[in-house]
Amino acid sequence: MNRIPASSSLWPAHWFSQPLDRWVAGITFGSLMVGIILFLLGNHTAPYVRDFNWQQQRVGSRDLQMVLTFNRPMDPDSVEAHLQIQPPLPGRMRKLGRRFFWTLTEPAPYGQTYRVQLQAAQDERGQPMSRPFEGEFRTPDRQLLGIGTEPPQAGRLFLFNLETHSTTLLTPAGMKVTQMQPSADGRYVYYFATETGIQHQDLYRLNLEDQTAELLLDHQGYQNLRFQVSPTGELVVAERMPLQRDPSGLVETQLWIQETHRDPFQRLDLDTAVGGDFLISPDESSLLISQGRGVGIVPLHPRAAAESFLAQFGQTLAIRPDGAFGALLRFNPDYTRSLWIVSNTGNSQEIWVAEGSIGVGAFSTTAPVFYGLVNEIDPETYTESPRLLAIDWEEGRQTEVVRAEYPIGLDFSLAPDGRTLAYTLLEPFQGLPDPLAPLSRTGQAIASSQVWLLDVEDGLPIPSSRRRLPLGSSMLAWIP
Repeated sequence: MNRIPASSSLWPAHWFSQPLDRWVAGITFGSLMVGIILFLLGNHTAPYVRDFNWQQQRVGSRDLQMVLTFNRPMDPDSVEAHLQIQPPLPGRMRKLGRRFFWTLTEPAPYGQTYRVQLQAAQDERGQPMSRPFEGEFRTPDRQLLGIGTEPPQAGRLFLFNLETHSTTLLTPAGMKVTQMQPSADGRYVYYFATETGIQHQDLYRLNLEDQTAELLLDHQGYQNLRFQVSPTGELVVAERMPLQRDPSGLVETQLWIQETHRDPFQRLDLDTAVGGDFLISPDESSLLISQGRGVGIVPLHPRAAAESFLAQFGQTLAIRPDGAFGALLRFNPDYTRSLWIVSNTGNSQEIWVAEGSIGVGAFSTTAPVFYGLVNEIDPETYTESPRLLAIDWEEGRQTEVVRAEYPIGLDFSLAPDGRTLAYTLLEPFQGLPDPLAPLSRTGQAIASSQVWLLDVEDGLPIPSSRRRLPLGSSMLAWIP
């Protein structure tokens, strides 16, 4: 039998003959054993919150999901039992791995600071948190956008902060603002403005952070009529009328679209003419256009649903931000008009029938309530007097919020968190109006106005909370 010589052994004898070699080998072996033990027993580092998605953030009405991320899997019952939010925000908890989602059942009220605390919660092995967690976030100040009716604000775009009661003028003197709409994230305001007449109004976008404005679409060769901004603020659609008639002598309005901030406006090719108002769908995939005695749904990109036509309705008044419901108007053969709530599942319900018209509407974000501005016709004078209705379509209940008598007009806006309603009473000029006089949504020149506030609870206004604000405006919009 052959023996392996000592000098060629697989484990040379001199490897462990020196003290330093033995020390290195001991450290290596010890580290290996510690690693094996930790692997078998698991990580016993105390649990803690590693990330909070709303930490020191401004949370708006579209932000509904608060996320806590831990360093290890946690016991969901323990987290839910020990989580504290002040002031309280109702919601539902869901666990996904090391993340916990707290989804609000309704938007957080504006103008408040919220503190989130968690302590003594345990992980899945029953080990408690090593240190308490404290987070903080704030909802935006309640701010109203308006077009002034009193000098020196007449015709100028302004922002009124309800928390500080301060007013900021956003456009220069001598420039008349005729229409405006804020973006859903509250960063921008889009508006029509002119230095001469309404036939020469241009479309601008104003950045509310640095209050700089840029021209988006001028009036050269066209009269700009109206515009709509998508929920993200990226998509803008403007209705324009060319000043030069075509050979047939007809003048048809056109829709022009800007798909992103960086794109130029381009004409949108349509098979039919634009017959009235239009709205951008909440998912920004389609346009809902009034076309004769129906509503056309026109896709805006190849992935959208095919073009369709709702012959039973004549106008889309509003769509809830989540897309779950729409409010559509039907023109009946007996010359009455009826308001329908249509769900995205295809269910529909008639909630209002009258001989008058309804021009502006908005959905509550906290309850099944629709706010509509209804114009009632006096059968003797044939004049229209507006009143604002809050309609709970589940309970079948109508609440009159405010009524105005001819010739006083009305405009309103419901806050994004659904907890405050602002409305303005509009007194039109009786004689020849000032060229720079502000205009209502219906095009009336406004001489003076009053702005009022109402608190809203469970989707309905609280009459005893009515109060007047120290400002006047021809139209209103809340900054989201």
